[in-house]
Amino acid sequence: MRSRTVTGVALAVLGTLAGAAACSGPDGPPKGAVDAARGFASAWSAGKAVSTVDPRTAAAATRDIEAAGKDLGIRATTVRPQGAPVCLDGEEAKKINPDGGVCDQPLTVSQEVSGIGTWRYASTAQVRQDAQGKWRVWWTPATFHPELTASTELHRERTLPRRASILDGAGKPLTKDMPVVRVGVEPRRVQPDVTYAQLQQILDIDAAALRQRAEAADPTHFVDVLTLREPAYQEVRVRLDDVPGVVTRDDTMSLAPSSTYARGVLGVVAPATAESLKKAGPQASASDEIGASGLQEAYQTQLAGTPGAQVDLVEKKDGHKVATLYTQVAKPGKPLRTTLDPRVQEAAETAVQGQAKPTALVAVRASTGEVLAAANGPGVTSYNRAFVGQYPPGSTFKVVSVSALVEGGLKPSDPATCPARTTVGGKMFKNAYDTVLPDGPFTEAFAHSCNTTVVEHADDISNSDLVEMARTYGIGETWKLGVPAYSGSVPEPADLTDRAASMIGQGRVLMSPLGMAMVAAAIDSGQPRRPVLLPDVAPGGTVGKKLPASLTTAMRGLMRSVVTTGSATTLNLPGGAPVHAKTGTAEYGSDNPPRTHAWMIGYRGDIAFALVIEDGGAGGADAGPVAKQFLQGISSVRLPPV
Repeated sequence: MRSRTVTGVALAVLGTLAGAAACSGPDGPPKGAVDAARGFASAWSAGKAVSTVDPRTAAAATRDIEAAGKDLGIRATTVRPQGAPVCLDGEEAKKINPDGGVCDQPLTVSQEVSGIGTWRYASTAQVRQDAQGKWRVWWTPATFHPELTASTELHRERTLPRRASILDGAGKPLTKDMPVVRVGVEPRRVQPDVTYAQLQQILDIDAAALRQRAEAADPTHFVDVLTLREPAYQEVRVRLDDVPGVVTRDDTMSLAPSSTYARGVLGVVAPATAESLKKAGPQASASDEIGASGLQEAYQTQLAGTPGAQVDLVEKKDGHKVATLYTQVAKPGKPLRTTLDPRVQEAAETAVQGQAKPTALVAVRASTGEVLAAANGPGVTSYNRAFVGQYPPGSTFKVVSVSALVEGGLKPSDPATCPARTTVGGKMFKNAYDTVLPDGPFTEAFAHSCNTTVVEHADDISNSDLVEMARTYGIGETWKLGVPAYSGSVPEPADLTDRAASMIGQGRVLMSPLGMAMVAAAIDSGQPRRPVLLPDVAPGGTVGKKLPASLTTAMRGLMRSVVTTGSATTLNLPGGAPVHAKTGTAEYGSDNPPRTHAWMIGYRGDIAFALVIEDGGAGGADAGPVAKQFLQGISSVRLPPV
């Protein structure tokens, strides 16, 4: 097969049936001819054309179909008869077929060509009677395509347009073509006992899997190992030069500013795999680099554009081009605009990458629901826990449950007790580190994240009060962001004890960082919203009505108290808008004492955020410094007017 990668538009012409005269009799063409033509069309579509052709031409049919399939990369064929067969009169038929009748069946042929798409053209199948009177298709190269002959064959060319960029909220590229080095091995030059172990040590790859792929490949082929950005390659170049069988190729790839930058959202482009090709559309090819995760995968077709393609008829003996049978013009991909803000994203990246445990931080514009940043780390990971992570939210969920209490009549100034432990419905609840506060206003108990204070109010609201308040904040909503995202789940409590646990973000309550950021944003703006990441595709929108003014006033005051006197005083930053926050220390698992995730949610100005550190300890002590670093990083950010 000759196949390289160029551009085109579809056009195929069926020659007229010269000299054909209708000789079908008063009842139309013979039923045997009709049945044979239709059976052949169905069989060719099913990949079994040879079973319906005259045995004397079966070998030619097999040869022609297999050769064209290999040369063009045909994945599937659909053939349909067009009208009835046109039969020749007796004398004309005898000149062609001494055994009996001859009929020509017009066909439309649709070839699904790998990496190109659908090539449609018209052809003709000739149906002949044999000596026993049975009708079968008489195969010739022209049956496959009317211009194909015994001395010609089909070749294809293909080129890829430049991949379009994913853009930030201001319309500037977040991804663009950058130089990379593709590291590979040439199997015939490999020293198996040395090469694979050294590559595993240098590049941290799966040595066994690479060896299996290399041993299955042509000995002279380039077998991909890993694609590195140019600076990363230079760091290991000297070591790779000493590995037997290693070969490299310079290339370009659509990349974000760094390997970690918004990776969970933007995704990556990588050499095609069997799995990624399933999602990439019919115009992707195994030789392409295609979207493998995130938006790059979800919008592969839009970003990649349409490849240019050409199918040529060439002489077998010397490759001379006789005609171009099909062309497809390359169309560049279309950029995809997001709402991400590079300044906010950089601040989130910096805060997350300094952590030792899995961490996610997401920021949104409270007044619009636009996602400004989503960072996952530390290190390189495509898992977007900022959007899809499902965690008990711990005390950050008190923003929701206390909202239900406020709507039920609670005032922040109401007196409250905060014992180290209390029992609700027969279950003992305790504060983190057995904290005890002196009797005082509810505000102080909230500021110091007193669990016992909140659960002792479990009798003051109903199951439906809690669930409805969660819905008011948009929890459980179906989001359409262009990539998977989880808005949270607050199941109907089974009893008083279950309700008490839910009120402090335990029990069966689960939230994502993005879900909790949207809760903080609702308090900030006074209007619950669906998040929006792709404003031109899925614009988001409001959820329900505005929150009552009395509720937002109360909750803003409570969240501010967390920063001024409570568990998040590390966020009481000078200058700019005041920070409002809520800490969370969420228990999980069955260890004793239980392990905990560290949470922090809040807002400053029009930017709301949520942060979780898996198995990270306490909200104030462990999530607090990370949130502080993020807020300091965005201190100079001024968002454009809405």
